[in-house]
Amino acid sequence: MLRGRYMVGLACVCAVSTVMTSTAYAATTTYDMRKKAVNLIGIMNEGDRNATVTRAEFARMLVNASEYHNVTGTTSNVSVFADVSGTNEYAAAIRTAANNEWMVGYLGGNFKPDQGVTMREAARAVLSLLGYTNDDFAGNINENRMKKFSELALDTNIYCEVNEVLTREDCIHLFYNLMKAKSKNGGQYGSSVFELKFSSDGEINMSSILDNSLKGPKIMDDYLTSLDSMVPFSTKNATFFLDGESCEEMDICSYANLIYYHESTKTIFGYSEYGEKKGSSHGRIEAIYYDSSDPFTPISVELDSYDQDNEEGGDMFSLSASEIQFLFSMYGEFKVGDDVYIVWEKNGNGENASYTAIDVIGDY
Repeated sequence: MLRGRYMVGLACVCAVSTVMTSTAYAATTTYDMRKKAVNLIGIMNEGDRNATVTRAEFARMLVNASEYHNVTGTTSNVSVFADVSGTNEYAAAIRTAANNEWMVGYLGGNFKPDQGVTMREAARAVLSLLGYTNDDFAGNINENRMKKFSELALDTNIYCEVNEVLTREDCIHLFYNLMKAKSKNGGQYGSSVFELKFSSDGEINMSSILDNSLKGPKIMDDYLTSLDSMVPFSTKNATFFLDGESCEEMDICSYANLIYYHESTKTIFGYSEYGEKKGSSHGRIEAIYYDSSDPFTPISVELDSYDQDNEEGGDMFSLSASEIQFLFSMYGEFKVGDDVYIVWEKNGNGENASYTAIDVIGDY
């Protein structure tokens, strides 16, 4: 079956995919917002926020947060440390971290990959990413390094002693802080490495993470669809969101009826009919309603999908974006009787709930 695809513009699609706007967290940043930002950038996947982080895991996070994030593989042809074989899943990341002197090994040629990473080790690593070397901390190197670490606000929301092992939550804050920090050369790290943009309050503009390389949507034919066959990257270390919430790959395969993806961050966004605040509905267009004062401008569309809690009638979606209004107008692509997928955003609850169409995809 050949399916048509009609985009309503990058601004709308970014709003769909990030599941938040840049103003949603204008005043303060919450842990959930920071977690989503770090996940979307591709630094680390979802996990137990209280779990401690090993040196091997941290090495991979460093690579994912660096200029090497698109080029480093998994295994290495050369065993750099006696206790890290070339087939170890973290081998390439450990080799990159060691070669760039972000992390160092121990006497005897060991890396101790399963040992927890400490605050002191993490500080050295992220300062190295920012361009600092031992020469910048003359005198008491360790003390002066931690002073610079604090001066750059890299320790914001992290409450660890220098020899304490970091948790995944600590790493979320650390790498979010890194994106905001100034490099030694004066440029903002997240802007130079990931082309991030920042809101007026200095926080990451979430839509800038996705930029023009967001792809999709692609229709999920059934729950057996292989995501690896639909995206140009392995889903082994990918990040997944379903209807705006972090999820596992199986959730996408089981429930989503369409996906978007972002290749550089290896992130997949699925949308389903089961979403609470975001989702998608598939059905036949029953009616298109126009503004009484402007017969050329459609303001809502009705589908026979029946996903909403209406006692009677089909599902109603308001059309606010001019690009979507055009697609349902007499000059557009969609007419009564056409089968479409509508990606929507819900506002309000109960009898006051309303649904706004964010994207529309033709099913032919």
